[in-house]
Amino acid sequence: MSQPSSNLSPSQMKMAKYLLKRAIDYQQECSKCTISDELIERATPVLWRGENVPGNIVTVGTNPSSKEFLNQDNELLAVAKARFFIREPHVSLEEYKEDDQQLEKTIDYYRTYFARNTAYRSWFGREGGGKLEAFINGMGGSFYNSNEYTPVIHMDLFPIPTRKQMGRIKLKEELLNSDFVSNSLVDLLAFLKPSLIIVLGKEHCERIVHSQNETYLGDVKFPRDFPDAAYQVGYYSTNKIPLLGLHFKPSEQFIGLGSKRDGNGLSHGTYGSSASLKLIGEQIRKDIVNSNIES
Repeated sequence: MSQPSSNLSPSQMKMAKYLLKRAIDYQQECSKCTISDELIERATPVLWRGENVPGNIVTVGTNPSSKEFLNQDNELLAVAKARFFIREPHVSLEEYKEDDQQLEKTIDYYRTYFARNTAYRSWFGREGGGKLEAFINGMGGSFYNSNEYTPVIHMDLFPIPTRKQMGRIKLKEELLNSDFVSNSLVDLLAFLKPSLIIVLGKEHCERIVHSQNETYLGDVKFPRDFPDAAYQVGYYSTNKIPLLGLHFKPSEQFIGLGSKRDGNGLSHGTYGSSASLKLIGEQIRKDIVNSNIES
């Protein structure tokens, strides 16, 4: 295995390895409990996606999709198409945890996720396209390399990939409210040092508010042209990092809104178009700026 490249300083790499090892320990714990059937054999934790640079924007989701590791036949992705590091068949989690070279390779996969042609674009969206990328463009950021936008990193509350969507797992609340998730969230955000945090989904807004002292989200608001796309703005931690909580997920259909029209007569289905998502992002960004929330 060749030595991976990294722009992380020695101290950053040390912290990244510490966070990864802690996630590996938790994955081992999960492999011994009732969620074991949901774990993907040979998969590794996914702490973040994207190049960590000063002043980035961080989006926070639920947990890595099985599609990040499995193909349509539920088989592990081939090496050429792999989105993240996959352990060799004979390598246990404990052996993997003690191999610095494999850990650094794993971290390199995180950093180069959006620079490779294997990113899960059906969820994140393509460069200049729709889905979450369109909303993020409206917010002034991009997952992809661009001088025009602020770099964006994605992380998940629960960094262990599962076969089912988290919403269909019976232990969902227990897992997402665990001490591990709370500690991992705080430490990873401290490591990534974002200039703005965007929480994807109403169900996670309360979790992040309770993750650290002096974190809050204000009253629920709505973009002028999209009165059913609820959001909240506030600050995260004593550092007062601007915090945006979305009550919707730009990568997914606005299923919760139903098939009706909003107060402006606009179909909820239209909310998910690239143009609409970008406009929603632009209107929310203006509100953040006018509210003096932006750092």
